Amino acid sequence: MDRLIDDLLKKGLGNFIDRSRDALIWDDEIYQKCSREEDKAEEEGLGLTVGQVKIINNYVSDVRATNHRYSDLSYLAGVKDTVGMLVSLDMIKGMEL
Repeated sequence: MDRLIDDLLKKGLGNFIDRSRDALIWDDEIYQKCSREEDKAEEEGLGLTVGQVKIINNYVSDVRATNHRYSDLSYLAGVKDTVGMLVSLDMIKGMEL
């Protein structure tokens, strides 16, 4: 992985990302609506067997983990692009990307 990204992750940027993202999602009406619909569907169970529910839950867990990682990497790509732009504009000196 990119050296800048590795350094940012080692310095705890992941926690900053989570706090920033969490602050936004709690105020986002669309996210909240989708989350409520998801909870409702989970509670209803849809008449599935315990085995079917387990398979679906495992799949959903894997998808969520992948999406979470993708979100973090997208955020970091934005940080990297911003730093790169600032370096190219000579607003940050002495940094290689």
